[in-house]
Amino acid sequence: MFAQRAAFALTMVFVLSTRPAQAFLDPPYIMPANPAVGDAISVNVYGGQCDALNIGIVSPVITREGNAITILFTGHHETNPELCFLGIGTVTYPAGSYPAGSYTLQVDRQYFNFAGALVRETLGVIPFTVGEGPSPNAPVSAPTLGVVGLSFLLLALAGFAVRTLRSTTRGL
Repeated sequence: MFAQRAAFALTMVFVLSTRPAQAFLDPPYIMPANPAVGDAISVNVYGGQCDALNIGIVSPVITREGNAITILFTGHHETNPELCFLGIGTVTYPAGSYPAGSYTLQVDRQYFNFAGALVRETLGVIPFTVGEGPSPNAPVSAPTLGVVGLSFLLLALAGFAVRTLRSTTRGL
């Protein structure tokens, strides 16, 4: 009986003393999702609280070997919950524009841990294809009336209105 109560009390102490995980970085994604030739591609990473990507301090390094692109962010990772004061949000960084083809974008980050060692980790690998045609997000031109066409349309409407008014007044 004592062992059961002690185990329950110990479990409650551990449950009440735990803190929720505050450090997070979601998998990266690119915008636009289906890029075309000439589209500027940007990489987005959502995260915060105890993790951050320090874009304003150190610019990311983008390297390309064939169709493999790597972007390396310098970041910050805090293990002490008392020092987790960073906000939550999405970091967006331009990754360039590429010719038509299939690519992989590897997103890495590096930071110094509490012992002073440089840690490098992969946040995600994004396969994407750059299409030949216009982007689905690109504006599409549609034919419109010019000054001459608009003038003819207004004359036709005015003629129709006069004709309708004459036929209505004859019936009275």
